[in-house]
Parts: sequence; structure tokens; C-alpha cells
Amino acid sequence: MTLTEAEIRAINLIEVLREDAEAEDHEVPEPPAEARSWSDEQIRAFFKSGGTALPHAVGDGAAAAAAAATAAELAARFPPPDNATFSKWFPGLALSKTACDNPRLRILCFPNAGNAEDMYTSEGTGVRRAPSPLLEWCRANGAECLAVQPPGRNMRGKEPPLTTCASLAAALLPVVASRLLDVPYVVVAHSVGTWNAYEFLRLAQRQGLPMPRQAFLSAMASPDIPWEQRPWRQQRGLNEAQFMEECRGWDVNELVFSAALWGTYQPLMRADFTLFDEYEHTHEGAPPFGFPLTAFWGSRDRRIKQRMVQGWARFTSGPFQLLEVEGHHLWPLEKASKAAWLGVVAEQLAALAAMSGRR
Repeated sequence: MTLTEAEIRAINLIEVLREDAEAEDHEVPEPPAEARSWSDEQIRAFFKSGGTALPHAVGDGAAAAAAAATAAELAARFPPPDNATFSKWFPGLALSKTACDNPRLRILCFPNAGNAEDMYTSEGTGVRRAPSPLLEWCRANGAECLAVQPPGRNMRGKEPPLTTCASLAAALLPVVASRLLDVPYVVVAHSVGTWNAYEFLRLAQRQGLPMPRQAFLSAMASPDIPWEQRPWRQQRGLNEAQFMEECRGWDVNELVFSAALWGTYQPLMRADFTLFDEYEHTHEGAPPFGFPLTAFWGSRDRRIKQRMVQGWARFTSGPFQLLEVEGHHLWPLEKASKAAWLGVVAEQLAALAAMSGRR
């Protein structure tokens, strides 16, 4: 039997809440078979009540009708963008060879400062080729890799870069929203990309869009880190030599500082650094997300330490994992470290897909 998107989401939530209840030694009876048609709120109420709160509207189809109406409203509010706009934001979809007519899953990826979407979509060529466990899993399982290309780099080099995470989220949302309505998705993000992803998800949440099935966030402190605990200097107060030194503290490759490249990279890096060094967390009091969150920290990262990444645990009520990657802050630039990191992501995606395929 083929499950609908809503049924798969309900089954995943039931599994998460069942595991939480077992971990806390709370006895909750097995939900009835029709629970797969309940809303998220009805499922949570069932587990919170110990199995006594049963929805009354399931049998007459009211819940399903309400969900259908909501889906139709969202589809009307977020129509698909034109091909040129979509390709501008996601130019690597063709290169990744993950595009498919009926994807089972979409992987929404956010790059780090100074980097571009090809950190996810390109495997290189010749002796530089490094197979990506993430792309290999996507190709084998009908999943699309949608890696975000922010303005100011590569083919978007003539566009002014965005300097706040909120403005990037606002620009991206109408471009990708329609593709998050019909197919489940997960989020993968590195360094400041995690804060861009966070602002995007908060905005999507306010707009009523579905949340991801899981998020993989690496090499960045949680966004509520106090100003006095941030292990970096604001770029606007640094001269050129000081800014170079700041970049080196983040393990930026020395090639970037060459006469041939620094003129191109310095304005982009200054804009991208502004994303996090002037970021203000404005979501105090917002409830944590409900999806599983896996966070990674680098063993040789000179700026972002394990305890800082641990802070992401506060941002989900679902399962949380904190895993170590052997590498410095920019481990996606190291072949072995990148393969190990994306290998873990692929393994967890396989587990997520297996869970969704139950019953």
C-alpha cells in the first residue's frame, strides 16, 4: 500500500514520540491504525495524555478535509517560480545528477561563508574527483539535492551579496516553497549556513510550511550564543590585514589570500562574515522544532568548540545527536573528512527512509 505524504509524516511523528515516551518511562498504548490520518496536534495530544485523548473528528473526515484545505491554500500562496529564477538559486541540480520527475525526498543544503553550492553538488573531475556519499545516496534513492546558491558568487557574482540571514531566508522562501509542499525534505548546512537554514525554517514555520524530517547542522554554535561568548571579531572593525588574520582563524585556505584571488574573495567574505558577526537572535520564546537534529563539530576547529555546537540541543524537542568529525572548521574542503561527514548523513537518511517505508 502506498502511503500519502501526510501519513508518512504522522508515522514518523508517532515513532519519535514513542521513543521519547520509552526513554522517560511513560507508558503510552499503541496508537490505533487510523492515527496515521491524525494531525500533528492530535498525535501529540494522544501521547501527552498517555493515550486517553482520542480525536473525535477523524471518523467523519474533518481532519483530512482541513489538511487538504491548508495544503491547497499553501499551494496557492506559493506557486512554482519560473525556471530562470529557480536555476539561479539552484544551479547545481543538473550537475549533481539527482534531478528526477517524482522525487521521494529533497535535500535542502546551505553552504558556508565564502563558499558556493557546488560544495554539495560537485564531485570534481580527474584526480580531484571525490565521490560524495550524499549524492550517491540521492541517485540510488530518488532524492533531489537542492543546494542553495546565495547571491554574490559564481554565476551570481554581479549580484550584491546578502548580509543578513533573515534577508536571505526571505529571498529564498518563495523560490523553493512549492517544492517543499509536495515532497518531504531534510536540511543540511555547514558553518554560517546553519544560521541561514535556521532563519529559513523559522520563516517557513511562520508561513505554515511543512518542517523538514530531519536537519544536519555542522560547525557552528547555536544561534542564541551570547555576544560575549562569540569566538570571533566583527569584520567591520578590521583593516585588511586584520581581516585576513580573522579568516585564517576559520581555516580559510591560504590560496584565497593570493594577489590573484583576494580581490575577488575579500568583499564576498566580508559580506558573508556579516551574516554571523552581526546576527541577532530574535526568536526567544519560540518553541523548539519537533524534528530530529544531528549536529557535528570538528576535532581541530579553532573557533567552534563542542560545547558551542551542543547548544543546538535546545532547538529541538525531537532526538538530538552530537557527532565529531576529524577535521578543521572547513572540513568539507578535506576529502576524507567530507566523505566521513556526508557518509553519516547518508546513513541517517537511509534510516529515515526505512522508517518512512514501514507498514
